[in-house]
Amino acid sequence: MELNEVKILGVKIHKVTMNEAFNVFLNLINMNTCQTIFTPNTEIVMAAQEDKELKTILAKGDLVIPDGIGLIYASSLHHLGLEERVPGVEFMDKILKFCNTTKKSIYILGGKPGVAERAAENILEEYPNIRIKGTQDGYFSEEDDLKIIDGINDARPDILFVALGAPKQEKWISKHKKILNVKVAMGVGGSVDIWAGTAKRAPKFFIALNLEWFYRLLTNPSRIFRMFAIPKFMIKVLIDKEFSK
Repeated sequence: MELNEVKILGVKIHKVTMNEAFNVFLNLINMNTCQTIFTPNTEIVMAAQEDKELKTILAKGDLVIPDGIGLIYASSLHHLGLEERVPGVEFMDKILKFCNTTKKSIYILGGKPGVAERAAENILEEYPNIRIKGTQDGYFSEEDDLKIIDGINDARPDILFVALGAPKQEKWISKHKKILNVKVAMGVGGSVDIWAGTAKRAPKFFIALNLEWFYRLLTNPSRIFRMFAIPKFMIKVLIDKEFSK
């Protein structure tokens, strides 16, 4: 399926709305090999400026949605055509609703010990028709990869949610997608923490004003060094003549 895409500082982003992205997902779930979904925001785009491996992985993603509001502002300024932010946490929820209706199965990989299990319990409470095929925390070494993949493949979930944080989750999915026996592997970052109740999403007031990033900073000041990527990104948006190439 051909998708329109834009380049933001050289990083591929598919030109999709929430509904369009979901329609793409409906195609991906019917493929015979593992399809990848990535959710870059401003921080990830900036990280890809120095991390060429990450930029290449995003370029090969089957669905790369515009998670960060900064990407939408940049698109508007440069007339690239991104219409709306597609938050990863909301897209994951849309997929879970689909799984509940169709009785599809999921596997959750990542988070601190116990977080994936709690997330699975809360997901089942909300969506009782989903089949949870397994969970695994993110505290494992590279030597454990094949053993974990064997466990995932034996469980044969339709969807693998990987919550190892960026860029680790993107690199893990890319490295192993050829041997993963799943229909879709999606990098979901902190969405699993939200489902587990160990983190909270911003109140609707902040979301409506596109200030979710600011709420995260207020509630977790240690993120301030990561947030430096935002002003750096905006400076590049304003002055970089090669911005959309």
